[in-house]
Amino acid sequence: MLLLDLKKSLPGELPAGWNIFSPRTSLKPVFRVVTRGGKKALLAGGNGRYDCVGHVSRTVNLRTGETYRFYVKFSMTEGINPSRNLLFHFHAERPGGRWFIQTGIFDFRKIAKNHAEGEGIFEVPSSEHITWQEGKEITGEVRIFFRWSARGKVWIEEMSLSEAEPLSPRPVRVACVSGKIENRGLEEWAEILETAGKEKADIVLLPETFNGPGPEALDGPSARLLSEKAAEYKMYTAGGMMLYDKKKDRLCNSVQLFDRHGRRVGRYDKVHPFPAESVIKGVFPGNRTPVFKTDFGKVGIIICYDSWFTDVVELLSLKGAEIILFPNAGYYRSLMPVRAADNGVYMVASSGGPCGIWDTSGREITEKEDPTCMCLPEKWLSRRPSFKDVNARKIGNKKVLLATLDLSVKLSPHNWGGPMHSAPGGRRNRREQMKLLYRQIQKETERWWLE
Repeated sequence: MLLLDLKKSLPGELPAGWNIFSPRTSLKPVFRVVTRGGKKALLAGGNGRYDCVGHVSRTVNLRTGETYRFYVKFSMTEGINPSRNLLFHFHAERPGGRWFIQTGIFDFRKIAKNHAEGEGIFEVPSSEHITWQEGKEITGEVRIFFRWSARGKVWIEEMSLSEAEPLSPRPVRVACVSGKIENRGLEEWAEILETAGKEKADIVLLPETFNGPGPEALDGPSARLLSEKAAEYKMYTAGGMMLYDKKKDRLCNSVQLFDRHGRRVGRYDKVHPFPAESVIKGVFPGNRTPVFKTDFGKVGIIICYDSWFTDVVELLSLKGAEIILFPNAGYYRSLMPVRAADNGVYMVASSGGPCGIWDTSGREITEKEDPTCMCLPEKWLSRRPSFKDVNARKIGNKKVLLATLDLSVKLSPHNWGGPMHSAPGGRRNRREQMKLLYRQIQKETERWWLE
């Protein structure tokens, strides 16, 4: 379905069937058809006010139970960020307006300088919860929002809505470990890795410095164990160790990740060492936050004291991480729902204390759901749960917790029909802050005196 019929549209006007809306006339952006480079496009631009906001819309008919691809192609002036200044939105209400779909395009790709395209795949649900039935036609609105740019301009060249294949599940079997970290050698850890491997885990996480606090080389005994068991059971393995670089005379609290062939995928060095680590042991802080590509998705890592800061997980999620591995010696468990929900990521914690796995809504898989979590019913949202097949295995005084996560299901803790009307809104797919405070925070941390 072609949404913009630009060939029949007159310059200076809106395309046929489209209407304009703004909260106040003074905030209304510029929307009109223009001719540019010999081709027509829909211009969306600022009106001279930084706080301008508004949208154009048209009605469309879709069928319940079907999956659709929402596509747009556009060019823009310097300084426009599609995730911030633009919203391509599909909105539909149930009769009476109580239940609705609020979704759109949140993934963008740069085609060339100042040229981009974006797409979103979404399902129109059918359920007794909303009195829509399979195959019934519903009426909704496609909306194009422009906001928060005084002089910026966007030229929308193409926009369509077409039927697509249903979204496929993306299952990944994860395993994490709880239990006191003791210097008993690597035999028990080998048994833990073997148990997870026999349970068909795709990735296994061991705790922080699981082989003790002594320094090791990059290819030391901890790394060799992780590599060997990864290759033996065709799974990814990760675990923490103190890495000493003899050439640089540098000690880092690190995690190494190995693939299904036992090859090192990469490492993460703790960005925020605990004070006793840095001032007593001389642990050097890392300065990189890599996101690792695996055959099931994108993985980020934080270590122990990192969890007390918001920046590392936020940066990893903005870079595309879907699962955050969190090895630690001990941690504050109540921080995990916040880190997961704030950033729309799955959290997997292995610890000297209790382990845990949290989905993107902040729900821990072995605990009751928070009554203030306002996800719409999972059946209505995606017809699939975010996790399943949860079980645990005891090995000595340690426990291995396993679960299958579905990375195609990204539940929000406050969801009113889809990612357009959900909270939080601070991820890459919908930047809700009109101004970011990071520079002010940086300036304040560098100010050491009191006033």
